[in-house]
Amino acid sequence: MTWITTLAAPDLTSLFLPVISNYSLNITFTGRGGSNDPQVRSFVNSYILACDKALRSYNAGRRHLLDYTASENRTSLLHEGHAEFETCVTTVKRCLRLVEKMRANSENPDISRTQWRLLESFGREINDVRNAIEHMDEDIRTGGSAGVPAVLHVSQDGTLLRIGGRELLLSRLVECLRELHTLSMALASRDRG
Repeated sequence: MTWITTLAAPDLTSLFLPVISNYSLNITFTGRGGSNDPQVRSFVNSYILACDKALRSYNAGRRHLLDYTASENRTSLLHEGHAEFETCVTTVKRCLRLVEKMRANSENPDISRTQWRLLESFGREINDVRNAIEHMDEDIRTGGSAGVPAVLHVSQDGTLLRIGGRELLLSRLVECLRELHTLSMALASRDRG
């Protein structure tokens, strides 16, 4: 019997990837995308790369876990899925930090107040899980996680990710990824004026 029999992780393979290719083409051939400010341009480039990576990790994690549910308990698929979701969560946190840095720059790209508030709300949820991932070794050392799985894992009902008592609904992760992707596409083709 498998740990999970279903996974409530929406399919995001229809989102265009890699956005970095659109960005590169726009910069080279249309004079669009990024920013004229070198620092902002570096933030935008890093952001788009990180967003692409987060989506690739999400899609790979989802695929591994779905393959696992259809398997005869091939636990390697379960572990690979968990590892991809761990990469996704930590990379999403990086994306959110980059958005914050872009907004702080006077030459910042157009990131609406509404979009920023939405990303901030995701950030609070993502941050708890990301911090648990990054600091689990210390939690284990101090005995704070005795009897609690010390790795990110999907709940048995397939609806959320858990680690060290922290939880993140897969549906919220997907909402965040969609919003990050929308921003990535906009930054890749924005008018630099």
